[in-house]
Amino acid sequence: MNSRVIGIAILIVAIGGASAYFITKSDPVDTNTFSNQQNSQNEKISLVINTINPPEGIADLESAYKVASTSGAGRTNLYVHWSQIEPEKGNFDWRVTDIMMKLNEKYNLKTTLFFSVINADRLGPFPSWMGNQAIGETLEGETIRVLDSILSRYENIDYVIFAGDIDYHFQRASGSVPTYVEFFDDVYTEIKSKHPNVKIGNSMSLENVINKALGPGELRELTPSLEMGDFIALSYKPTDIVGDIDRTPEEAIVDLEKSLEIFPSHQVAFFEISWSTSDFVNGNQNDQAEFIKSSLNFFEENESKIEFFTISRLFDKPKGSCVSQEIESIEGSGFASNSFRLERVDEYVCNSGLIDTNENEKPAWTQLKTNILQ
Repeated sequence: MNSRVIGIAILIVAIGGASAYFITKSDPVDTNTFSNQQNSQNEKISLVINTINPPEGIADLESAYKVASTSGAGRTNLYVHWSQIEPEKGNFDWRVTDIMMKLNEKYNLKTTLFFSVINADRLGPFPSWMGNQAIGETLEGETIRVLDSILSRYENIDYVIFAGDIDYHFQRASGSVPTYVEFFDDVYTEIKSKHPNVKIGNSMSLENVINKALGPGELRELTPSLEMGDFIALSYKPTDIVGDIDRTPEEAIVDLEKSLEIFPSHQVAFFEISWSTSDFVNGNQNDQAEFIKSSLNFFEENESKIEFFTISRLFDKPKGSCVSQEIESIEGSGFASNSFRLERVDEYVCNSGLIDTNENEKPAWTQLKTNILQ
């Protein structure tokens, strides 16, 4: 295959528990170099792979993959926003996702797709050509069309999450749940008819469900009405409602155990699990390492009930780079209205890596490899 110029850039956007990858720098790529790398891996244990700074080229991005490949993790997340993949209706821009998926294939990584139809308390983001959208038949048809296009192109994707942190969304709009259930069921049925081996689900924030008492039989019961699809994906941070760490590693494992009780009728999948080392939010490296060890032990003990288990993330990021300025302009966002909360989100996320910004390995990185490769 000939070398070709593609655009690459990475933007980390922290909205709820999700992040998104975009690429913006032109760089020549010889896809003949993308031969598979065979390592001992566990495809049910996943790692969010990121770079410390926006990459200068493909070599920077692949360098992160090489580091990640030593962990034994056999899966990663692919974050795709609609405006990235289809900037004009019917005209798909595959440059970014082609590179990410080539790297996933080269390093023998299974792929979990996050495609944002709902992201916390907002819909989308959608391309400008779509205009304002609401959950309904129009959005349903468009979602089926674009997901089918993505899955037809990339056979390595075996899990799809197309709505993130829906607990945040519906705790303020519980009356809309029946409409969304119908929407999800229709999209699910159509996609499964074309891609029967792909598993489809939504994601929720486990700490929000616990902190806000949204579980079955609790004061603000919500989760039973949102159990649908093949699995329930969960993000998790051991934080209180303002974003400070308020649990010990042992107490955090109790939270993970609660997930199996909160969602008794479905398999669960841990989509983004993290522990920040920022002392600004009460984190430290010893607790992070202990949490990684204990959480992976929890996974091993309950593997039959868990689809996959994802550690977020490989590298720390520079302070101030983990909350997009775009979030601050989102009207009605629970984050945007609270600079106190935004500061904590940024501190937490930027310091949740297993390797710091000087490329020094934290104890949790060694612990991860020990747990997976032992």
